[in-house]
Amino acid sequence: MESDKETRPTPASPTYNQPASQPPIIINTGKNDDVDEQEYAVRRREGLFALLGCLGVLVLLAAVLIFGPAALISSVINSARGLFNLSPMPTSANVIDTPTIINSVLPLGQLVTVSVQLAKADIQVAVQAGLLNTCSFSADHVAVGAVEAGVDLSQLDNSAARYDETTETYYLTLPVPHLTSCRIEFIRQYNRSFTTCPVDWDEARLLANYTALNDFRNTAIEGGILERAEREARLVIESFVRALTQKNVVVAFARNGTQSDATDEPTVTRAASLPPSCVPQAPQGWAYFEQERVWRKVG
Repeated sequence: MESDKETRPTPASPTYNQPASQPPIIINTGKNDDVDEQEYAVRRREGLFALLGCLGVLVLLAAVLIFGPAALISSVINSARGLFNLSPMPTSANVIDTPTIINSVLPLGQLVTVSVQLAKADIQVAVQAGLLNTCSFSADHVAVGAVEAGVDLSQLDNSAARYDETTETYYLTLPVPHLTSCRIEFIRQYNRSFTTCPVDWDEARLLANYTALNDFRNTAIEGGILERAEREARLVIESFVRALTQKNVVVAFARNGTQSDATDEPTVTRAASLPPSCVPQAPQGWAYFEQERVWRKVG
């Protein structure tokens, strides 16, 4: 019976195939200092550029609010033009004008016959100031001005003209010529000394202006401007009246401002009244001491 049993094969035992060996996987958990520093430097530069860009935008916005869009656009255009053309931009300036106000109107009857142009260079003003003259400063100046002289025709009256029928001659008596105006037309400051103190350079300019105007007035008088004004006035008035009347004309000048003391001889009176422009006021806060020949601040 046992032989008749079918013989069954014994199942094979399972086999385990070990995989081929693989290289170990290495995980680096440490930090690379060189790489981190480079990344930090790059990020820092990027942050700096971003910050500068934000500041630039803020500056542009502030310029728009303060100076207006027109000035900003003009500035941007000029800057771009200078960058692309690579040529220097010409210096320009904007002048904002204001309405003119007429303070007063004065009638003038002056016949200006002579005008003298004068110039003076190297007017040095040295100011001693501060403890132990620590804030002293100095500057040179050049000034150009004019002094004019003539006859004040507003002083004429009915007795100023007389006609002699016998000789057919007009006799005219004019006031003595005098200075009509003194002015500084140009003054420039140069050769400023070095100083670290907040000095007022305009004070030095005012002192130089005062000195130059007085010198111009005295030089013109000493140079004979009044005599020349008298000769020119006589020539102008005689020619004008002769052409108008076709008569002889004799012009004389009144001494001491009186018509009765007329003479045809040249007369020059330095004591004649000077116009306000020829008698400058000392700069505010300063006084000149004649004996010491020095300016001092009194205010």
